[in-house]
Amino acid sequence: AVDFELINRVRPYDIVVTQDYGLAAMVLSKKAYAINQNGLVYSNDNIDQLLLTRHLAKKVRNAGIRTKGPRKREKEDDIKFQNELIKLIHISGCELLIYLKSRY
Repeated sequence: AVDFELINRVRPYDIVVTQDYGLAAMVLSKKAYAINQNGLVYSNDNIDQLLLTRHLAKKVRNAGIRTKGPRKREKEDDIKFQNELIKLIHISGCELLIYLKSRY
């Protein structure tokens, strides 16, 4: 429900911070920008591969195979996020409007 409310509010050139690939795909379809908490900028060039990887990982988990969780967050992740976010702010040329979505 939150995803759809957010998508209804997103306008071209907005910046959305999310770790959800599905939400990122919807953001991109609205001509907005999406970035994750580690500084990965989602784009039309990488979103299909990310969605496919997510789908395949789910199939593996559903088959009962254990997979690794995310790696521990490091200071470099903070630096990369900051640098990539600043780039997006400059590219967007608009006032900064960030929607944060958390699963916690």
